[in-house]
Amino acid sequence: MDYLTLSNEHTFLITAFDGDVPAVDGRLGLYYRDTRHLGELELRLNGEPLQLLSSGDEDVYRTTAVLSNGYLRTPDGQQVWPGTIGVTRSRVVSHTVSEQLRLTNYGSSSLRLELSIQLGADFADLFEVRGFEFSRTGHMLACQQEPDGVLLRYQGGDGVRRSTRVSWDHAPDELTYPEPEAPQTETPEAGAPPPPTRACLLWRLAIPPRGEWSLELSYAPLQEGPEGEARQPVRTHDGDMQQLASSYGDWGADSTRIQTDNEEFSRLLERSALDLRSLTVTYSTGRLPVAGIPWYAVPFGRDSLITALQALCLQPELAAGTLRFLAAHQGKRDDAWRDEEPGKIMHELRFGEMAGLRAVPHTPYYGTVDATPLFVMLFAQTVNWTGDRQLYEELIPSVRRALEWVDRWGDLDGDGYVEYRARSERGIRNQGWKDSGDSLLYPDGTLVEPPVALVEVQAYVHASKSWLAPLAARMGDDELAARLEQEAAALRERFNRDFWVEGEGCYAQALDADKRPIQDVTSNAGHALIGGIAPAERAAQVARRLLAPDMASGWGVRTRSSSDPNYNPISYHNGSVWPHDNSLIVLGLAQSGLREEANQVAGQVFSAGRQFRLSRLPELYCGFAPGETGLGRPADYPVSCSPQAWAAGSPYLFMQSILGLEPNALENTLRLRPHMPEWLGCVEVRNLRVGEGRVHLRVSAGGTEVVSSGGVDVRASG
Repeated sequence: MDYLTLSNEHTFLITAFDGDVPAVDGRLGLYYRDTRHLGELELRLNGEPLQLLSSGDEDVYRTTAVLSNGYLRTPDGQQVWPGTIGVTRSRVVSHTVSEQLRLTNYGSSSLRLELSIQLGADFADLFEVRGFEFSRTGHMLACQQEPDGVLLRYQGGDGVRRSTRVSWDHAPDELTYPEPEAPQTETPEAGAPPPPTRACLLWRLAIPPRGEWSLELSYAPLQEGPEGEARQPVRTHDGDMQQLASSYGDWGADSTRIQTDNEEFSRLLERSALDLRSLTVTYSTGRLPVAGIPWYAVPFGRDSLITALQALCLQPELAAGTLRFLAAHQGKRDDAWRDEEPGKIMHELRFGEMAGLRAVPHTPYYGTVDATPLFVMLFAQTVNWTGDRQLYEELIPSVRRALEWVDRWGDLDGDGYVEYRARSERGIRNQGWKDSGDSLLYPDGTLVEPPVALVEVQAYVHASKSWLAPLAARMGDDELAARLEQEAAALRERFNRDFWVEGEGCYAQALDADKRPIQDVTSNAGHALIGGIAPAERAAQVARRLLAPDMASGWGVRTRSSSDPNYNPISYHNGSVWPHDNSLIVLGLAQSGLREEANQVAGQVFSAGRQFRLSRLPELYCGFAPGETGLGRPADYPVSCSPQAWAAGSPYLFMQSILGLEPNALENTLRLRPHMPEWLGCVEVRNLRVGEGRVHLRVSAGGTEVVSSGGVDVRASG
């Protein structure tokens, strides 16, 4: 189901299309740093809900809902016909959410009305919202009234006091608490009634005919730990709007701008750029893309790395910020509770009460097997794009530690493959990108027991070493380059011996603990085409297998073959379609020289993307084929994140693959090998950064025109 979504930095708000947060929908609410600060927010006119006329959240940082009344009776008994009162509900998010309400009386007589807003806060940890069990030791505090607002408050068991400050420019005529009065003490006594978790604001209005009445509200999430947190100043709706519009304008001006002759694909690119900006959080280390709203709006090793890799042609600063953040949180010790090991790249960092109390190990948690080689892959490609020698020197120690983890800690049994096995009692069972508990199965449905060596992880390790080797050589480290080349070649040989399934013409999903191949045909095999680990003839066989009807749904490559006994198009990882998964398949196909096949996969996901609201690619969708359900569009996955970072990054990786972009900023060159799909005739690229240069070019079936190179040596072929 779709919702209206506001997002900026650590704050996001999800509402129904009318702007309400009904308490009955557990997903909705105002969230800040892994805590739901409002779980109920409902607007009523004379006690009745308003009717939705239209709403939109195209800009992500602002939403607007246009509403009207149904049949009403005023407090003095006057009948109000439907459509007499227009209500505009506009919101913008910075750290706080600022709301502007405007009521217009379109009737011919003055109206007396009562406008009420019901507020509720449970301060639930996001893990609780997702359904995790948690025995709270924290407690609600009495609501605190202020001259221009009210505080809903909670004292967490982790020592953090969390509150939501609701403020206004016109004081309500009544402020009531629909629950029993709070006890006088801060900590509830035995047998005392609980403090209120809800507040009701009520304004009594008299609006003349053709007259207006307006109200500004602010919803500010606050968290005060042992060191406290500075209270955010009260912001105005228009001020926040101006600031955010300027920030997004700066983002757009600094980004690569891509325009195509296919308006729908151009909209997909524009939407993706906006979503990436909305999911970017600023840390001292720079900008970092968080994974997705609502469940994963936090630093997320694998997702952040893949998103930054996808977006290198759009915003290379995302990659630099991601690398620096993850290097700062790189594993330092052997800690089984957090699945941490020296040199390992983190999986997920959480900020809520459950993390503070060690009810979950996400402080950060390191249970991912692929983030560490992906870190090295992104590092190599970022330097190729930026030519940033200072970044290279700054991060090469972290890269070396990551490689040491791959060779020492990641290889659990010394066979030359990276495997995973959770050690934490609250850890993740399956630690690849398909991290659901049932993503790795034998044909009879039995779960595969770790340790497991995933096919894509070995390809990532090969790519990390084969991509870093020439870069190290250019930077003068011939010893490292030679060692990496030898290790990559040895891995390539044993990988093709152990993972190939001749009868399927495809790579196995994994090797189990007994080194038996899990022969199911899955999308994982497409990742094995990245970085050149697959010989040309096998890459071509994998492409044919992935494009067969049981895998290529028409909306993209499924995670699992529909011929498989464990296939389920409605599952998370056993038959659904993931845009980011397809983007990495497209990258591998293009790198293998299978450009037509790459375009076919990209075209299927594009066909799906244009069917979704706002042309926004969600985290995933169901694996039904077009026409199978009669919808004429992909079927939504019920709890898919949207917006979601690596889904938003996918069209840009498609674009890189279509254009065949190969930057070498250290040598100040950009190579293009365009291979245009039938649904794309012309592409214009402006402000493309390669090193210090900015490139402007046009590509069509007739050839490539370099409008300006910014000093970069641009070489087009194909």
